[in-house]
Amino acid sequence: MIKLIASDMDGTLIFNQKISQENIEAIHTAQKKGIKFAIATGRAYEDVKPFLDEYGLTCECLVLNGGEYRDIAGRIVEGIYIDKSLIAEIISILSEYNLAVEIYTNDGYYTTNTKEEILDSMVKRSKIFRPHITDPNEIYRNALNHPHFVKMKYITNIDGFLKSNVEVGKFISFADSADELKGSWEKLNKLGGIAVSSSFTTNIEINDRYATKGRILAKAAARKGINKDEVAILGDGLNDYSMFVEFPNSFAMENAIPEIKEVAKYITASNAEHGVAKAIYRILER
Repeated sequence: MIKLIASDMDGTLIFNQKISQENIEAIHTAQKKGIKFAIATGRAYEDVKPFLDEYGLTCECLVLNGGEYRDIAGRIVEGIYIDKSLIAEIISILSEYNLAVEIYTNDGYYTTNTKEEILDSMVKRSKIFRPHITDPNEIYRNALNHPHFVKMKYITNIDGFLKSNVEVGKFISFADSADELKGSWEKLNKLGGIAVSSSFTTNIEINDRYATKGRILAKAAARKGINKDEVAILGDGLNDYSMFVEFPNSFAMENAIPEIKEVAKYITASNAEHGVAKAIYRILER
């Protein structure tokens, strides 16, 4: 019997930055039947909270690809942060390949790049997250008004930043093509002490090696006395892979990358066709 359902957000629960009514109703139905629901995303909690509020979702959240686990009140239950001895080298590698970097911390968003470089990165982000928007002017406006850009803090003294109490949960960079990421991906994988993944083919995400969705979700389930075969997970991207190999009951979205479909137990409909809802109802029927 499934006691916990954990779902990725981008490419899974949401489509065009919206959660469908079908998905919301299915989640609420499962919760009413006593099944716990959790979001498992690479996003920061500050990016998830508006969705929780808008759609009336009350659930725990695995954020930063496993860098933090939050309770229903948004409090950090567990945090797994990147060793500060690795931060300068990570920044150097990304800079070498002209990748602007967003640094997700327990104190908001930081960068070592210029405002202009970050704005350009926000344009690339907007193209990924909002592919239905094609007007260049609208894309630029979205980038300019993005909360990350508005709230970004600019590091002028890296040594001072590293000596501060700020904890780094995740690095993220965006590119125009997957080819632009190959060199940095290879170098980062040789660095050690980190986990390199992605939510899309044109972005790269870096966490502590122990900060994976699968690992932190397994620990959260164990705290609740839930066995691994009592957990169902849904996802579509490379940063979901750790969950698919950790838990036997897995649903890949129809739009998932091949690597996820290959290890999934089931395939559900795409995120555009309310795949999360269809998977949940399949679970409930069992």
